[in-house]
Amino acid sequence: MVRYIRVFLHIVDLISRINWFKFIKLIKLNSANVILLSFPRGKFGTELISWDFSYINYHISTNKNFCIALKYKDFYNKNIYWSPSKYVTKNRNGNYSKELVDFAKQVEINNNIFPSSKELNFLENKCYMHDVFLKNKIRTPKTKIYSSKEKFLNDKIDYPILIKGEHSSGSKDVTRINSESDALIFFNNTKYLETFENIIVQDLINMRKDIRITIVGNEVVLYYWRINPSDSWMPTSSDYGSFISFENYPKKWHQHFLETFKKTGLIKGAFDVCWQNDDLDTEPYYLEVSPRFSPNPSIDLKNKNYNYKTWKKMIFHKTPYYKLKNKLIFDISINYLKQI
Repeated sequence: MVRYIRVFLHIVDLISRINWFKFIKLIKLNSANVILLSFPRGKFGTELISWDFSYINYHISTNKNFCIALKYKDFYNKNIYWSPSKYVTKNRNGNYSKELVDFAKQVEINNNIFPSSKELNFLENKCYMHDVFLKNKIRTPKTKIYSSKEKFLNDKIDYPILIKGEHSSGSKDVTRINSESDALIFFNNTKYLETFENIIVQDLINMRKDIRITIVGNEVVLYYWRINPSDSWMPTSSDYGSFISFENYPKKWHQHFLETFKKTGLIKGAFDVCWQNDDLDTEPYYLEVSPRFSPNPSIDLKNKNYNYKTWKKMIFHKTPYYKLKNKLIFDISINYLKQI
């Protein structure tokens, strides 16, 4: 019941952010600007709705007419705005990244689409991403990609390592492997080899925190640390117990972040960055980058008897998570779309 109340309040907040008088004025059936709604076509999720509404808000705030489509048609010479997600694909457990890229490429034959296929190549596609990192000399933990279990087992591996899922997010499908016997148990007891075409192996960095840096154009619009409170290594996603901190931005690396992001060719994206032994005086490692991400809004929880994860689930907080997140997504979308 609590979840449904939270979803209801989330949607009410989105509705309240739209100027409906201007909406009626600007919506045109044959507009060159098409907002292709994602949330009706896939698994219901409030974040997809937020991104969809953010495109509506952008057009209203910039006085651009638009139309809304529930599904793709044979559009011609249109500007199409969408919120790509594995939840709008048929192959959610496999290479859904390729399905999204292929769709965008098909649309681009006669239209413009945002995000584009070029941007979507990075979306939860770690093989492509690491290839770009390598070609552009972006510092990342040593990474090897194997096309089969046999090639992996026949190579000399310096354990411990991480094995990562080729298409995944939120630290899912990230596993620490300490020995060859661990690797064999992992392959035999999971569906990893059935799910992914390639095996991604990465050196293990000794770190207990990383920083998520969201960049649009040449501006850092959001950052936060994800801090593992444990003495042992584990993924830094909050789902694993890490806590969030919005303090102590590493200013000395600011220009480095922007220059590295520029090498990717992306306009909008979120970097995960860490340092060996958490030593910020050493050169950073760039773990991943994605044009599609879930931003966590900043809030001061000092002297509170609850943490960030608890706050996210609160319904009647005076500054609820869903309100701040909706505003943040709206701001990021406006910033992004003004630059394309």
